[in-house]
Amino acid sequence: MSVSQSSLAHAGQEFMKSLYRLINTARIYRDNNQLIRKGVGELKGAIEALTGGDDISVHLWRGRFHIRGERLQYRRDLASIVNGMVAYFTQRNIGQIIFFNASRNVSIEDFVAMIRLLNDSVMSDDPPAWLEEKMLEHGFSWFQVVRKQDEELADKAASLEEERYEKARSTYIHAVDTVREVAQKACKGIVGVRKTRRLAQNIVDLVREDNSLMLGLASIKDYDDYTYTHSVNVALLATCLGRQINMSDISLEYLSVCGLLHDLGKVGVSKDVLHKQGELSVGEWDEMKAHPLIGVRKILRLNAPHKLRSRIILGPFEHHLNPDMSGYPRTIFMDKLSLIGKILRIADVYEALTAQRAYRARAFAPDEALRKMWSEREQKFDPILLKNFIKMMGIYPVGSMVELNDGHFALVMDYPEESRNDLPLVLLLVDDGKGNLIRGDMVYLADQVTKEGSLPLKIVRGVEPTRFGIQAAEFFLHEK
Repeated sequence: MSVSQSSLAHAGQEFMKSLYRLINTARIYRDNNQLIRKGVGELKGAIEALTGGDDISVHLWRGRFHIRGERLQYRRDLASIVNGMVAYFTQRNIGQIIFFNASRNVSIEDFVAMIRLLNDSVMSDDPPAWLEEKMLEHGFSWFQVVRKQDEELADKAASLEEERYEKARSTYIHAVDTVREVAQKACKGIVGVRKTRRLAQNIVDLVREDNSLMLGLASIKDYDDYTYTHSVNVALLATCLGRQINMSDISLEYLSVCGLLHDLGKVGVSKDVLHKQGELSVGEWDEMKAHPLIGVRKILRLNAPHKLRSRIILGPFEHHLNPDMSGYPRTIFMDKLSLIGKILRIADVYEALTAQRAYRARAFAPDEALRKMWSEREQKFDPILLKNFIKMMGIYPVGSMVELNDGHFALVMDYPEESRNDLPLVLLLVDDGKGNLIRGDMVYLADQVTKEGSLPLKIVRGVEPTRFGIQAAEFFLHEK
């Protein structure tokens, strides 16, 4: 029996806490102390909850723990524990520990002896080799330590990461192609929705696996293919927001389909109007405002079960309507928006604001877009959903390019702790000597906070990546 994906993060956090506590308790108390015995019980329980009786492997790779191949996600209150365990592994040159299935039947005394060996190994010139010898002497075949420089381990961890990036990359490309194919076929007649639904299921799976990676992909801006990349980005942003508010998997699937198809009606708007520079005339604006209704007609003609069409029709119709029902298209048959419509409204506006558009001098930086949307929250958005969206994105959203107080530029890659959305993990961008910005070091700004609470390294402002010819998403699809 294996632990479900939904509970893996919590189980991993409990395992790390119990291991950390037992390591430190063993430094203070004797083997027969009640706290020692309690600590062993907690660690065994955490191992059982995490694996259901299988082996458990914990990797330390590039400063982050991976349990069962998944990167450990943790809250702010666990930061000191996780950082302490990173230091503990690093000091001992340990890259991986494995608790085998047999560890469930080990006595408390043997478990404590193993922990004491781990603690004492720091005094050796070669801790992994010393540990291997000691484990053999004690007959501890239920536990294994692998040194940090083990190339096979590094390759395995890198392979897992690369698999995830390749899956995300191919899903994004496939999504753009699918939206284009549906739009083109919709112009000619009835089109099936099976491929779109499978794609939506893949998006939901990827969002659950690595939310930050999908938010990074949603920063892709392709001016020449904007209609289709916009639809995919809206689907990604909307699905991430749906997950943020704990929508069910089937609801996330419908939401993702709605995002992919929300602008289907634009196939009925002339390209001259879609790509016109400057303001639209009254007639052109009327044509543009008709696209949600055109989209509904296209969806009604999809070769899909009636139940599915009924679940995906409202969102695309509503995505330009405000909570007070102002906006377009005007309707006398509705007095409030659906949840999917409200979510699509937020995702659509954010994506449009942060993209280069013919009618606007420049794109908004992500943090500027969020501030603008927040200032308009009472009229244009559901305030509670918008608050959740901003919490999810962070003050400087994932994928943002920022300037630091030391003059460096960086990309916001992740917010490892949900409760701290002002101190992200950033990727420093360095000059390659040819005027190009390339990958530098990863820096977690929360780790820079001093005891006095000051920040030697902090974000000064957001900047627009197009100034430097950068596509932020490219940095998410390469080895972190």
